[in-house]
Order: sequence, then structure tokens, then C-alpha cells
Amino acid sequence: MTPKTPGSRAAAEVRACRNNVAVGRLSHAAHHLGQALSHDPTFASAYAALSDLAEAAGSSDAARDLFKGDGTTVFSGNAAAIIVLIAGEGRAADAVELLGSLVAAQPERPWAAAPWFSPELAASLPLISIGKAVTAVWQAIDNPAPPETMMPLAPWLALARIAAERRDADADLLCALSALARRLGAYPEAIAWCELAEKTERATGSTTQLTLIMLGYAHRDGGQPEQAIDAWTRATALRPTNADLLLDLVDITYDQGDFDQSLSWAERAAAADRSGVKARAALLAARYRASRQAHEGGDVAQLTALIELALAHPDESYLAMCVSRACHDATWLQTVPPPTEAVTLTFGHLTEIEESGQGKVTGVRSHATSLEAPTPTSLLHTRFPRSTLAVPEPSDPDPRIPVRTEFGPPLWTYRGTEATATVPPPSPEAVDLVHHVASGVWADPLTAFDRASAFTTLDSADLLGLLAHMPPPREPSWVNLQREHPLYWERFAQAWVCLGILHHHVEEPWPRSTRRTLLLRLLFGPEDWTVDAAAFALCVEAWRNPGRRAEIADAVSRRYLHAAQAVGRRPTALHDPLAHVVLICPGIDPKTVRLARKTLAARQGSAVVDDTEQPRTSMLRKWARRKER
Repeated sequence: MTPKTPGSRAAAEVRACRNNVAVGRLSHAAHHLGQALSHDPTFASAYAALSDLAEAAGSSDAARDLFKGDGTTVFSGNAAAIIVLIAGEGRAADAVELLGSLVAAQPERPWAAAPWFSPELAASLPLISIGKAVTAVWQAIDNPAPPETMMPLAPWLALARIAAERRDADADLLCALSALARRLGAYPEAIAWCELAEKTERATGSTTQLTLIMLGYAHRDGGQPEQAIDAWTRATALRPTNADLLLDLVDITYDQGDFDQSLSWAERAAAADRSGVKARAALLAARYRASRQAHEGGDVAQLTALIELALAHPDESYLAMCVSRACHDATWLQTVPPPTEAVTLTFGHLTEIEESGQGKVTGVRSHATSLEAPTPTSLLHTRFPRSTLAVPEPSDPDPRIPVRTEFGPPLWTYRGTEATATVPPPSPEAVDLVHHVASGVWADPLTAFDRASAFTTLDSADLLGLLAHMPPPREPSWVNLQREHPLYWERFAQAWVCLGILHHHVEEPWPRSTRRTLLLRLLFGPEDWTVDAAAFALCVEAWRNPGRRAEIADAVSRRYLHAAQAVGRRPTALHDPLAHVVLICPGIDPKTVRLARKTLAARQGSAVVDDTEQPRTSMLRKWARRKER
């Protein structure tokens, strides 16, 4: 059976309309005609049938009444019919205004296909009618307009082009036309029309702030940020207390990387709107970003206040954007620190041998200068079962020994220098779930927490099983990235799972909860990737629940201070990522923060550790490029 198309459905409704007209059932005929236009606004026969219906009704007024229904709700096809009848009465200005309202309700539908509508109408219609119709359309569509609306709205852009050429086009109309044009990708015209609007106003001796604001938007969307900043800066001189305009300047200067100037605009916005949460959020984000420039980790008080504000106003999308902006490209806040263990390089080298066709690795013996984290070592043995890794006995503090065990047995146990997981592998369902959740980097800790709620369905055995037996990546962009940065996805996925633990049995009171016990069990376990991943999850919990900050800060501090004892005594891959958690965790004692910052600076300034910032940024960019392909 041939599937019905919009055109075939419209044709069937038109036939039903004509049949009802023939027997005098005009209300039924109007119903079918409205359905025909709803199915396919481009169906020419529907408009011809409407003329016949109007003739049978005796007048255009009488025909319009047939489409009004009960007077409370007029469906889109009926509204289109009414507009056609109004246009047929010679009331083109009214018809264009009404059509603009209909397009605004359903911009993806080709309502401008009605035979009475033509872009050439713009040459003779009153300016106010064009402005009302175009404004209704541009205010209803996203910026930029979704691809599915570009074709239906093309006639409106053609109308705008003709209207812009009119000698009597005023600044208000030109700005409205520009707003439509930039949403439809016609950036040069959007800029030109706003420039003409400013010129028109200047000729009268006064430039309005609105014209300069719209000019700034046209430049911004057209990829000319410096010109946008210039236009908006000039606009602020006309009304310095326009907080929304000041926030636009905060945003665009931030996007340009001018964090000092962004902070300056944010301070002005907050002064102009002292009670506004948007201005407050912009100021906190700008202050935190500027503090990150000053020292590692930034001023956590600014970040904490920003997160608290966003949590208090969950429906304010601008606040969520400010949180993401503040966290951009920051360790843990947006990116998980990459692995630094030598065993990851061994993993990558052996994988490259097999994938390049050089043969299957049947056995390899490696020597390491120090004991490394059990997670990557276990992943190496899982992928290459016949590989052996010889390592010397570690120096104190012994990384194999859990710091505390009252929260449960450690995830890893040792026989000599060989680590073994104490939990069984996860279920297939858990493996599928971690691949679904850990498919991309998070924008900030709050969005990561929300996405990790998917792990609610897993029991504690599966959660721990994933941490100890993490599967390899499936998503092509991660698989490709894995070739250059081995085992990064597994480390990244462990952080997701620890965030998922925060959603485990949330009905349990925190002090006696399974989620608290599991995270502290991991935090105080042997040195491993799961230690700092658990610390970060606890940090997120501290942001979300101020009443738990003191306990969490104490636990994270104690674990860090224990890890810091290894610095200068033996190699440690745990210190730096855990120190980065300390720098962003609310409530940490300032002395501990200073120690973490000082030790990080000393290690990064020496040959003790490699600089991981460049690889981390490089990984993100490569992952993003591959994700887009």
C-alpha cells in the first residue's frame, strides 16, 4: 500500500470539501478545507476550492465565519483560510500581519505559499504592517533558524529585501528586517540594514540605543565581534544602566578571551541590576575566571557562590551557561586529568603493534621503575593476558595499603606487587550504560551530575564492577583518540561512574547512606584512579549540599595529606589530580589549599612530572574534531 503524502491527504480533504459544498453542508466543507491546508499549505487546489466555498456562502464574511469554529480556538488550516479570504477582500496589510502570526506559531510550515502572498507586496504595504509581521516571525524562530525552517521562510527574506529598498523605510523597520535576515544566514544584509538604520537616525539628529544594539547583534552573528563590541559600547553611552546590554558585552568579551574586560562589564551589569540573578551570575563567573588566571584552581568561593546561585534558580538557562563558562577547560570542572602512568604508554604501544598488522602480541615482559595504579595495570593485563610487568617494592608510604578500611574492603588487593580486583565484572547492562553515559565530555559538574543520574538503575555490585573492570571505548571518536592517548576513556568513564554513585539510593540519609560509604571506601583505598575520581564526586556533593561540606572537606583533605607524603620520597601519579580536587572543593582548610597549590607548582616546574595541560587540551580538541566528523 502506497503511503499517504501530505499532498494526497490534502487532495482527499479537498474532494470531501467540494462534495459537501455540492449538497450545501458548508460547515463540513470548511472543516475539510481547513484540514487540507493544514496537511499541505502549498496545495493549489485547496485555494481554488476556498473560492468556490466563499461563493457558495454568499460573501467573504460569511465564509470566514465558517472557519471560526466555536470562537475560542482556530486551528492552523482554518486560520490560513481566513487570512486568504481577508487578502481577497483587498485587505493585504491585515492579511500580512495575520500571516506573520500564523508563521510565528508554525515557522516550519510553508504558509507563505498562499497564492495571494508575494514578496512584491513589500513595495506598497504600510511600513507598520511589514514591521509587525516580520517582527512576529523573527521573534518566534531560533537564532540561527533551524534548517527545516529555511525554505518555508525564504519568501519572508525576499519580502524583507524589497522592503529594505524603500526610500521611506525607517530605522525600526530596518532593524526588524535585519533581525530576520541574520537568523536566516543573510549576515551581510543584516549588517547593511542596521548600518542604514543608524545612518537614517543620524540624519534626524538622534541615534537610539536599540539601533546600535541590533547593529551589534548583526555584527556578532556575522562573525565580526570587534565591530559588535564597538556598537554595543556606543550603545551603553546612551543608557548606561541597560543590564541586558551589559551582559551581552560580558558574553562577547569573554568569548573573545578578554577576561579582564569581561569582568569589567560584569561589574557594571551587577551595579546596574543589583537584584538580578543573571548579573550576579555573570559577575561570579567573571571573577572566578579571572582568579584562574591569577593562580591554579582559582578562587573557589566565587565558584561555589555561582553554583549555589545556579542550583537555586534551575530554570534560568543563563546561569547554567555562566557555570559552564566558569568551568571551561579547567581540570576536573570540565576535563578529567589524563593518565600519566608509564603503563598506559605500554598499553598504547602494544595496541599499535596489533592494529597496524605487525602481528598479535602473545607475550611481553616489561620493567617499571615504580609501582603504578592498579586500574591501568589491570587493563593492560586484561587486553594482553600474557604480558608481565616487573616492578620493585614501593617505598613508604606504601601505595598498596588502604588509608582506612572501616567503609569496606578496598577495590584492589595485592599479592606482592600484583593487584587483583576484589569485585566481579559488571553485568552487560551496566557495560552498555557506561558507554551511553560516558560518550562525551561534560560542560560543568552540574550537567555531569544530572547526566550521571542514568546510573540510578545499577546496584552497588555493578557500580564497583565497572570501576574495577572498565570496558574499552566503543564510540568511534573515543576509539580514535585512544590510539594517541591510551586508556584516557577508561579513566574518564571511572569519573562518570563515581558521579553515578551519588544517585545510588538517594532515599537513604547521607550519614548512613550506601553512596557515602562507597565513595569513602574508594577515597581511602589504595592509590588508584578511583581515589581522585571518588574525591571529585564528593566535591560535587559538597557543592550541591552545603550541610555536608565540612565532612567532605575533611575527608578529601585527609586523603590528600596522606598522598602528599609520597612527594619527594617515591613516584606518585595520585598527588596531582587529587591536588586539583583540593583546589576546587569547598570548605578545604586554606593551609591545605596552599600546600596543594605550592606542591603542584613545584612539581610542574621541575622534571618530576610532565606538563599535562597541553596534552589535555590537545585531547579535547582532537576529540571534538573527530566527534563532528
